[in-house]
Amino acid sequence: MDLPRCAARLAPLAAALAVAGCANVPNPFGGAGAAAPAPAGTEAPAAAPPAAPATLPEVPGAAPAARTAVLGSTYAIDGAIMPVMRGQQLTETRADMRRNDGVLSFDNRLLRSFAGDTRSSDITRLDRKLVWTQNIAKKTYTECPLTGCPRPAQPQQPDKPKPEQPAKPAEPSCPLVLKKNDLKVVATGERKAIGAFNSERFQLAWVLELEDPQGRRNSNRVQLDLWTTPEVGAVKEVQAITQAFQARHAAAVSAGGEHPFGKYLPKEVTGSMGALLRNLGGANAKTTAAWGNELKKVRGYPMAMTLAWTADGNACGDDASAARGNTSAPSVGSLLGGLLGGGGGDGKPAGAAGGPLLSYSYEVKTLEVKPVSDGWFMPDAGFQRAQ
Repeated sequence: MDLPRCAARLAPLAAALAVAGCANVPNPFGGAGAAAPAPAGTEAPAAAPPAAPATLPEVPGAAPAARTAVLGSTYAIDGAIMPVMRGQQLTETRADMRRNDGVLSFDNRLLRSFAGDTRSSDITRLDRKLVWTQNIAKKTYTECPLTGCPRPAQPQQPDKPKPEQPAKPAEPSCPLVLKKNDLKVVATGERKAIGAFNSERFQLAWVLELEDPQGRRNSNRVQLDLWTTPEVGAVKEVQAITQAFQARHAAAVSAGGEHPFGKYLPKEVTGSMGALLRNLGGANAKTTAAWGNELKKVRGYPMAMTLAWTADGNACGDDASAARGNTSAPSVGSLLGGLLGGGGGDGKPAGAAGGPLLSYSYEVKTLEVKPVSDGWFMPDAGFQRAQ
């Protein structure tokens, strides 16, 4: 499961603007999002009409066409340092090709003014071993291998004198020891209809605790609520087509194993939580295997989900080495940086006082298998290849 590319691209911008937007810092253009006042004695210009909200495209079914899994969904991402991002996504999948179209919106007015056109579109063709990424606003597209386009060669720099080798870093003065790393799955027995699909609820709870030599602990809790529907009829067919594509794609790009939550969450979300496991050393493989057994309790196809990640604790909080980042485990802020595209933290558990570090919700709106035009898996008519 992937978020639209624009969501991943705009995450660092969201983080940069969230401090101003979420803290109600006055808009630099005047007031709390208002236009700057007109000079005395002049008439204020008329306000521009609001732009029409972007919408997802209509999926064509004209011949030549073939049966295709079509999935429409909505999602929202929020958190301690993230403004609210809401999105819609439409995905059409065959065994050897997939198209994703998305629209992203922001509750924060300042962020909306910087975001520009938030429509996104990409087409993956396993049969051609390439990906087309479309710029809807400019009506252009790029073409890259499945593994991504190579980065432009950097100009060669003249040789510089090599600096003296730095001293070997000292051992962490405040080592943290893993004390708890548990995942539990509970079938609640609750049931409800999501659209035309009867669904049941499963709760997944992950708790990870680290302890310093003074007995102080940092605790991370991830709560994932899943509503799933039986894999029969159209759901079973969509699942089979999707799994066939994912298996071929993984083989084509030589993808390794994923985070156990990756079956349900976008990689941008699991990438943030994955930092927790990456710092557990040799216990990772054993932990992942245990998780796999626990996750077998979940039945059905995910139709809706909500996730909340919270953290608290003061392990190594008073050590001078912690202030310099000289500990054996990452801070909560640096873990969240994986989601935001690289930003770090100050070592404090940012979500302890202000709610979840990260929250994510998702719901399927349409799910069907129907004929989709072959041309839908080519760059849109009138689009030019970007050089």
